Amino acid sequence: MTQPATHLGSPPSESVSRWLTRSSWVLALGLAANSILGPFVLDVIEYRYSESLVNQGIGLDAVALFAAAPLAIVAALLVARRHPAGPVVAFGPALFAAYMAPQYVVGPEYLTLPGNNERFFVFHLTIFVVAVATAVLAWRAIDPAALAPDNEQSDRRRSLVLFGVVAFIFGGRWLVGIVDLLGGEPTGVDYRENPTAYLLIGFLDLGVVVPAAVAAAVGLRRHRPWARTAAYAVIGWFALVPAAVAAMAIVMQVNDDPDATTGATVMFVVAAVVFTAAAAQLYRPVFGTVAGERDERPVHR
Repeated sequence: MTQPATHLGSPPSESVSRWLTRSSWVLALGLAANSILGPFVLDVIEYRYSESLVNQGIGLDAVALFAAAPLAIVAALLVARRHPAGPVVAFGPALFAAYMAPQYVVGPEYLTLPGNNERFFVFHLTIFVVAVATAVLAWRAIDPAALAPDNEQSDRRRSLVLFGVVAFIFGGRWLVGIVDLLGGEPTGVDYRENPTAYLLIGFLDLGVVVPAAVAAAVGLRRHRPWARTAAYAVIGWFALVPAAVAAMAIVMQVNDDPDATTGATVMFVVAAVVFTAAAAQLYRPVFGTVAGERDERPVHR
């Protein structure tokens, strides 16, 4: 027997809704605990990072505690109330956590820098698994054909935002770094201080995020319904990551980090404001359609 389709005027299936609610709560608790245990608050988790990367970790933990974790709670509450916007909101914190957790485990320089983060391997692995599960459940709970707005003009507009994401990641963050790496003797400060973390982030950005954003943008250009779900996933992730990068730069400035630059801080803060505002604008119709069309849309059974 086929399952009934989930439309924006009707809630996801009870089973998916229940598991998504639980996973979002667990993810919120995990993100909050990690931020509190890390260098931002208690410094119980000591990452094997350079001073600059520790400063960046403080900024990251602040965004995780005050933005990602609360969003996961909001998603859990919305899904528990069978609100169709809940799964869309869940994408942001889930993919943010799935992106950051490998950096906690794989990124540190275990053989050359002091720390104890290897003791928290299972903890960070759990956050990663819960984050991926939450993202998968959110995807299953959404009917892409019912995501508002569902017209070609809106799809083209969202595709432009995704191409902007690609341009920022590739041109703004990695083009100079790639040229530096191809030279054979990298001179970049980030690479020299933490080469493992630097290459891991580049691998995730250029090998996962950029292809996903391009695929979603092309799909939107072709008016493919699945691309709408993918677009909300990428945009949800990118609503949090630039804010985290901006927070990292600000903490480096406040702590008089020798690697901090005013120009980079301003650029990242502006990028965070622009992309967060764009994400809010693109997410708004999801809530507007639910509120305004709930009684007008027929429920398909």
